[in-house]
Amino acid sequence: MRSYNIIDGDLNQNIGCLICYEKSEDCVVELIDGIDEWKAPLLFDRFVKEGVYTIPRKASRMWLEERVIPSDRQNLAAILKNHKLREYNIFKMLDISKGICAQDSMYIKPINEIPKYIELRTKEYVRECVALSNGRLLCFFNDSITKIIHLSEFLDIDKIEYVMRDKKLYESIRVVTGGRCVTFNDSIDIPAYRLRQSGENVPISLDDFITFTRLNILDTTDSCNMIECSRQNLAYLTKKQKLIPVKENVRGSLYLKSDLENVFSL
Repeated sequence: MRSYNIIDGDLNQNIGCLICYEKSEDCVVELIDGIDEWKAPLLFDRFVKEGVYTIPRKASRMWLEERVIPSDRQNLAAILKNHKLREYNIFKMLDISKGICAQDSMYIKPINEIPKYIELRTKEYVRECVALSNGRLLCFFNDSITKIIHLSEFLDIDKIEYVMRDKKLYESIRVVTGGRCVTFNDSIDIPAYRLRQSGENVPISLDDFITFTRLNILDTTDSCNMIECSRQNLAYLTKKQKLIPVKENVRGSLYLKSDLENVFSL
């Protein structure tokens, strides 16, 4: 992870922070609290007007790309050779350009620690998110708040209707590095602040969820030991649908403990 202060050279003022995740090739801009649209980068105008200072990753990426040599530059090979680079890397290009752009007076400066205002914000970011049935999301936040949220609350987000219709796309949900949003197929994002504003709180924590999983979900080996049968017998029970796995895999399956307890009760 690389972090930079974003500085307005004309105002000699720090206006925010750029955080880059090299492994996932994601980046995010965190603007300082209370900044107005006149001091914020023009690209972020609409977010600042809504009081949003954690800029969505697509807009953050667009801002970054405006400030580096593009990958389709005609003399790119010579530029890479001059800077002793074997291949194009947008974050290394950023270090070379120092984030300077002809359209404004802003530049970036590397920092070693994340600013306090960002640390405070992370409490409201998503820690984990699970796709439930009927288009509902179970979202766990870093500050122990848990919500059930229906996707229909986000119909204003481009292509979210496809997520609601496509089970595979829906179940592709994951939390983006840093927890600032969740994404479907790494292309359709819902920001954490929108998730926080939506749905209903439920009295369950991620620790509760983990405890249930640890105590009540058994793998193939533990399942065989519990009901004293071989793997072949377990596979037979599964094939005959006397046992329905929670999850199937070529190397083994996961089963509910209660299903195993009741498999021979009929």
